Amino acid sequence: MPHEFASEFVEVAGLRTHVLRAGDSGPPLVLLHGTAIDSARLTYGASLPQLGKHFRVYAPDWPGYGQSQPGPSAHGFRFLEDFLHAFLDAMGLPRAHLAGFSMGGAAALGLALDHPQRVDKLVLIDSYGLGGTVHLPLLPYLALRVRSADRYVWSVLRRNKGTLRWFLATFVLGNACLATRELVDEVHRQLMAPGAEGAFMDWLRGEIRPGRLRTSYRARLRNLRPLTLILHGARDLIVPAYRARRAVRLIPDARLVLVPGCGHWLPREAPGVVERKVMEFLG
Repeated sequence: MPHEFASEFVEVAGLRTHVLRAGDSGPPLVLLHGTAIDSARLTYGASLPQLGKHFRVYAPDWPGYGQSQPGPSAHGFRFLEDFLHAFLDAMGLPRAHLAGFSMGGAAALGLALDHPQRVDKLVLIDSYGLGGTVHLPLLPYLALRVRSADRYVWSVLRRNKGTLRWFLATFVLGNACLATRELVDEVHRQLMAPGAEGAFMDWLRGEIRPGRLRTSYRARLRNLRPLTLILHGARDLIVPAYRARRAVRLIPDARLVLVPGCGHWLPREAPGVVERKVMEFLG
């Protein structure tokens, strides 16, 4: 993976925050990663050098992810939106393009709805927050509330890379062949970081409700002001593509690109497609 970018730490809302930066000219572009076992480097590391040729790119690790200091125990979207607002201030960015993947997409969407003056254009990549039910049986739902149960799941993934590869190939990626040894090793290193599961499990317990997701911006999508591009894997099992098709009908002048054969982790599965579509859309 290319490493033509800088790594630094800044203070955001009182938290020591890790940021990857690329490019020294062009309009600012903030890239926001997702939840679970993720970080700015994992999701956007391959794309930073190319995007940095055209934009001033900032890719922070959310609090508790990557190398950033953990925040409050409850990582709700109000916290994430406030953190993103403070991050723009810390970087000296009155306005910026935002591109968010999964959880990062929902945080960017929330900021664009509540503070449209801070957002130039918006890119939602397999974004959470578009609304919908979740088909989670009662037993797994209750297990999310048992600390020993989630610790057991994480310990299994940490001990067995084969199980980790199976999870990525079955649920996250649209093509199982993309679950390479290199990718599994990268994800496993992130998984082994002390307390890596804390932010994700807190987020998951807060978001998963019986039969539904807690955060949905569906009812507000018609009020979204920034011009919006939706990039979505056609085989996404985590955020099904029908939510993206529905959202593009609700958001004024939105554009939709469905990428065939790709699952949820589109920036890792098809980085070239993401780079090209983002650059075309942002001009």
